[in-house]
Amino acid sequence: MILAATLAPTQQTGATEPPFGPGEIIQMKITCAHILAGRARMSVEAAEREGRPVWNLIAQAWTEGFFPRFYRFRVRDRTVATWEPKSGCSLGIEKHLREGRAKRDQVVRIDPESGATRVEDRKISESRFELPPCTLDVLSAFFVTRVRGVPESSPLTLSVFDNGRRYQLAVRFLGRERLDLPSPLGKRCPTVIVEPTLMEGSGLFVRKGNLKIWLTDDHRRIPVRMRSKIPIGSVSADLESYVPPARMDEEAS
Repeated sequence: MILAATLAPTQQTGATEPPFGPGEIIQMKITCAHILAGRARMSVEAAEREGRPVWNLIAQAWTEGFFPRFYRFRVRDRTVATWEPKSGCSLGIEKHLREGRAKRDQVVRIDPESGATRVEDRKISESRFELPPCTLDVLSAFFVTRVRGVPESSPLTLSVFDNGRRYQLAVRFLGRERLDLPSPLGKRCPTVIVEPTLMEGSGLFVRKGNLKIWLTDDHRRIPVRMRSKIPIGSVSADLESYVPPARMDEEAS
């Protein structure tokens, strides 16, 4: 939403340079039945938490166009995960979700070494949890998938904590496809198609086949398309614009 070997050998990412970084912005257009429904944006910002350099991984989504007016359903969501690039561990996540009449605010703080976790959310009765070291929040898991990639031979598995529950998230390889994408990616850009599913528990991805994600087939693994089935059909998110991380801009110049 994508570690130190001494903490969680199955999730080691610290040894690999992340293919994203501060300054990256991914904007996507969301459609439902080919009708504009809204937009989503993912971005990365440099920050600091208790003296340690971290990155804020930001996901925003909002409704636009005919869809929210016709269905009288508006969305204004903002989620910020705090992720430490040195260790590859999550330090927590904040969600501020506004979807129709529903409203939810959640703050999660994770100690990556001990796994001690505090949750502030009126919809979750417990406030303290003990997790395995380096358990990821759901948004960090998405970015860690970009770091590690998804093998063709077997699923990538990640330990994730979301909405008061811990579960194993499996991301499996489905195939490859070339897509015509906006600059700077260009036409017939090679992509890989992956599918996140739950191995146990309950969380973001409830049903097998509910979500498919297209990532560029290179070290950056930029998300360029998403397809999700819903009761009235399907929702699509397609890349509208891409701004690379600041360090990659500097290297290119």
